[in-house]
Amino acid sequence: MNAPPFPPELILYYSPKACSLAPHIVLEESGLPYAARAVNIRAGEHLRPEYLQLNPSGTVPALAIDGQILTESQALLSYLADLVPERGLLPRPGTLARARAHEWMNFISSSLHAAYRSVFRPQSYGGDRPEVVEAVRAQGHERLARALQTVERRLGDTPYALGEAFSAVDAYLFVFYLWSFDERLSGEMPPRPRYRALAQRVWQRGAVRRVVARERGVRAYELPAEMAGADAPLADLA
Repeated sequence: MNAPPFPPELILYYSPKACSLAPHIVLEESGLPYAARAVNIRAGEHLRPEYLQLNPSGTVPALAIDGQILTESQALLSYLADLVPERGLLPRPGTLARARAHEWMNFISSSLHAAYRSVFRPQSYGGDRPEVVEAVRAQGHERLARALQTVERRLGDTPYALGEAFSAVDAYLFVFYLWSFDERLSGEMPPRPRYRALAQRVWQRGAVRRVVARERGVRAYELPAEMAGADAPLADLA
């Protein structure tokens, strides 16, 4: 039996500044050829029949791999990292370091992301009862503060989440650092100097800036003030 062609044909369906930013960054870091197609969820494009035919869940990110659709950020990050093990985007499968990477990514998806969702989209938990929606949002702010404090504690004193080198986990964390500056958040956020330092290291990577510039060309979302040079031409970020 012939082996499938390598690399596979990869098409990423993403929405600007959504959690799809993480696999978008990892694809750019991988050096693999890929196409990126915007599906602006704020404009409802994820609910259009043509996208639902492709991805019935109507979610982003979605990755077409030789025509087959893979969803969920952690699945995409793991798959892409394993396509290019020489890039070191995740530790080798079967190691404790790899389990630590999944520990991080599970926490990000199940706790950090869920806390943001409680604040940004409380109706998804509270339905159409205003008093319930407001209670969900208030609890979401508390959950988010605790989740950010957990990130800060777990980062420790190493430059990156898994130690001395950049990984897919850092790309995933970078997304939610950006979200912490969203105008929909009210009240004072907990101090997060380690998280800020990590985000600044990630921001210095050319792949990250290229992807952010591409996404902001679709929808010009705001960035934290410390991330100067966000509008640099792509040619300057190679």
